[in-house]
Amino acid sequence: MRSALLPLVVLSFVAFSTVGCKKKGEVTEPVVSEPMPMPVEEPAKEVPQHVQAMKENFERVFFDFDSSDLVDSSKAALTDNVKIMQAHNDVKLQIQGHADERGTTDYNLALGQRRADAIKNHMINQGVAPSRLAVVSYGEEKPLDPGSNERAWAQNRRAEFIITWGDAATVGSSTDNK
Repeated sequence: MRSALLPLVVLSFVAFSTVGCKKKGEVTEPVVSEPMPMPVEEPAKEVPQHVQAMKENFERVFFDFDSSDLVDSSKAALTDNVKIMQAHNDVKLQIQGHADERGTTDYNLALGQRRADAIKNHMINQGVAPSRLAVVSYGEEKPLDPGSNERAWAQNRRAEFIITWGDAATVGSSTDNK
């Protein structure tokens, strides 16, 4: 059916393109143009079951004030995350470091970077290949809790994970379910 409409579309375009402003006595050639192809939507890549499970099971890692040291609860969460990573070699992570709003922007970016690096190093020491881990710092720019109190600041001193697999784009983060 699409091919039957194509000549009609081209003829309509030619008819409309020959109408327009011209000087008296001037002859214009009709403008014939190839029809623009219809955009083809790429089918969405289906998220593999194990990646979906990882997204649901990965845990955020929290930090103490002005620290990039991993506390015991953070190490426990990372141990679980590492086990998931070791079971699925096609998965990669982006580790995002965050800070609360206190301190300068530059300081908080550096602190977020140290936090992400601490997690990356811990995961490498637990057997995850460095090529599967990337780090980025958002400093104070993406607060989990926009408040300006101790409870909010504690939530914002964190690291989160974006999970990817194969050539797929970002599929989710630990922010989606916690």
